[in-house]
Formats: sequence, C-alpha cells, structure tokens
Amino acid sequence: MKKTLVFLLIIFFTIFAITGCDGVTPPNGTEGEGEGEEAVKQVVLVETFVTNNCPVCAKLKPHLEKLASEYSRDEMILVEIIPWGIYSIPESKTRHYDWYNLASTVPHTIFNGLASYLAGSHDYSTLKNRIDAQLNIPPKVSIQANRIQNGQNSVISGTIKNIGTTTLSNMVINGMTFKRSGNLAYAATYIFEKEKVPVPALAVGETKNFSITLTDINWDGKGFDGVIFVQETTGKKRVHQSLFIN
Repeated sequence: MKKTLVFLLIIFFTIFAITGCDGVTPPNGTEGEGEGEEAVKQVVLVETFVTNNCPVCAKLKPHLEKLASEYSRDEMILVEIIPWGIYSIPESKTRHYDWYNLASTVPHTIFNGLASYLAGSHDYSTLKNRIDAQLNIPPKVSIQANRIQNGQNSVISGTIKNIGTTTLSNMVINGMTFKRSGNLAYAATYIFEKEKVPVPALAVGETKNFSITLTDINWDGKGFDGVIFVQETTGKKRVHQSLFIN
C-alpha cells in the first residue's frame, strides 16, 4: 500500500512539474498575440536651421552634433538645414519660411516638427532633455522601407502603419538627404518636396504602401545619408515617425 502511495505521489509531482500549477503548458514567449513582431520605438527627427556665418549657430552646432553621435539612428536623426548662404538649397528656404513659418533669423531647432521647438542657442543638457522627452512619447506610426540605386536614380519603397489608437489624417511621407558640407556634419542636400506622398487618412491598424523616385541624385556616388518621415501637414506639423536610410 505504501509503495503504491509513493508511486502515485511521484507521478503527481512529475505531472505538476511539467504542466505548472494551472495544469496548462506555460507560454514560451513566442506564441499568441504579437507573434514575430518587435516593439516599435519612437525615432526623433531633429531639424536645426543654421548658417555658416552665424556666431550663435556656431555655439549650438557642436552640442547637437555631439548628441547625434551619442544616440543611434534608431533613436535620433539630425539634419542641419541651411535656408540661405553657402550650402543652402531651394527646398531649405521653403521648409524654413513656407512649411514652418519661422522668423527670418537662425538658429531654430525643431524636435519632431513643432511638437517641440527652441530658438537661439542652448546648452547640451537642454537639447538632450528635449530629445529624451520625445523618445518617451509612444509612437503612432511605424515605417519600413529600403532604397535601390538605379544609375543616377534612387527608389525608396516601403510601408507605413498606424499603430496608434486613433485615425490619423492630413499627413505626408517626406524625406531628406544629407552629408558633411564644410563645417556642417549633417547638412541637408535635398528635401523631397516634389516627391512627397500625401496620406489623407490612415485608420487604426491600416497600412499604406509608398514609393518615392529621386531622379538625377547620385546617392551612392556622393555618399549621402537620408531619412524618411511621416509628418502632419496642419497644426504643429508633428513628425509621427522617422527612419534612417543609407
């Protein structure tokens, strides 16, 4: 009798150890909702409007460029936009005056659109705090994209998805190329104003495919880096998400 009881107890504890206390095999962390999906993190697009002959800009730029080297491109992307003077491009002036309606002075530093904005020069800690505050905001959009070079042309194709809890509207998919120019480490060389893709509305969970063709831009030959971003066209022109493209 005692042998039978001991035998039954051994069987019971063996089953308990395998199944757990609720009698169900515990999840292995790879099954169920969200299987195969990684958490989407917010990427902060920092646009700083500067010129080469500006003493105040000269105080600001080293702090921003230091931060750009400390954060990964999956966290923060810096573009230095020159609205006039050497290294300026027509699209920079349009973005400065027409898009953001900024005063005709520099520097201005914008974090994910006008969601957060600073005028003039600021110290390292102030800039870092603005970046960290934007990083802590849950993202509403995810982006997946890749670039293919075809001679002098580049084609950027991908998808965006509304991962938030409300319908998003009045947006565009836009982008920029940038590279070192003179004493600017992240100088904008082209802004995709003509090629940007309108997104009138994007429902919760909805995805949208896009393709942007950049003609006569020798991306690889000139060693450009780039960014694709989803931005509102009204209000604070908030940038919902960005993606580094090399």
